[in-house]
Amino acid sequence: MILNKVKQMKDERGFTIVELLIVIVIIAILAAITIVAYNGITARANTTKAQTNAANAQKVAEAYNADNGRYPATTVELTSGGTSAKLPSGISVAIGLPGTNGTTFTGTELVTSGNGLTTVSYSCYITCTNSTGGRIRYWDFTTQAASTTVIYVGAANATTGAFVAPAS
Repeated sequence: MILNKVKQMKDERGFTIVELLIVIVIIAILAAITIVAYNGITARANTTKAQTNAANAQKVAEAYNADNGRYPATTVELTSGGTSAKLPSGISVAIGLPGTNGTTFTGTELVTSGNGLTTVSYSCYITCTNSTGGRIRYWDFTTQAASTTVIYVGAANATTGAFVAPAS
C-alpha cells in the first residue's frame, strides 16, 4: 500500500519553468499596458487642470476690464484681479510672449511642465497701456509644450493684431 502511494505521488507534477515564465511574461505585458494608459490619463487630467486655470484667468481679465475700463497691463494686475473677481489661490501668471496673429510667438515660453499646473502666461493685445484685450496660454501636458490653443480676451483674436509682453 505504501508503495502505491509513492507511485501516485511520482505521477503528480507541478508547473514547469516554461509555464511559469509564460505567466510572468503575460503579467508583465498587462502591467506595461496599464502603466502607459495611466500616464496618458494623468497627462490629460493635468492639461484639463491647466485649461481650467487659464479659463479662470480669462474670467478675471474680463472682470478687471468691467471694473477698470481696460484689460490688465501687468501680470500683477491680472493676478490681483479687480474689485469684483480675483484669481483663485494657487494660480500664478507669467509674462507671456510677444507675437502676431495669435500663433507666431517669439522668445522663450515661461510656462513649463514644472509650473504648468498652476501658472498661465498673459500677453497684452497691441499695447499694455489702455489694453483692449489679451492672450492667455497654458501648458499642454499631452504634447509636453506650451499649448497651441490660445484663450483670447477682449478685442484680441487669432487673426488680427500684435501682442506684447506685459511688465511683471
